[in-house]
Amino acid sequence: MNPETKSTEHFTRGPDRRKRPTPMLSRYTFTGGRRRSGRREGEKENAYVDVYSTKLVGLLLVFFLLTVIDSVSTLVYLGKGGQELNPIAQWMIDQGSTFFVVVKGVLSGVCLLFVMLHKNFKPARTALAIGFSFYFLLGAYHLVLQIRAL
Repeated sequence: MNPETKSTEHFTRGPDRRKRPTPMLSRYTFTGGRRRSGRREGEKENAYVDVYSTKLVGLLLVFFLLTVIDSVSTLVYLGKGGQELNPIAQWMIDQGSTFFVVVKGVLSGVCLLFVMLHKNFKPARTALAIGFSFYFLLGAYHLVLQIRAL
């Protein structure tokens, strides 16, 4: 083989995928890819990746756990004579305790998955910080309600 030909020879399977940004959902999103950050300078913000840090996944799992604890605490409080003020939550509770916990868990999980996919977008990080703060305060409120209901 001619050395000059070898240096310019390359094998492609289609257009160069690196010229396009990583999509929000790809075949690697949930099976593990290689993108932890942007490819080029300045691509850290508002760019999708297909590898998520264990710290982020752990934080989202804790957040999810807080939503489940909120659901169960609400049911315990209602069992002690409390009242649900949120009409949508009350409707779900009226459908049954299991329905309430499952639907709230599924809705929370979908929202957290959306936040995870958009981790490099400032609104998603802001939503996560606000949501985490809200559920932390809500957990403290539930604790106060449980103590007062004794």
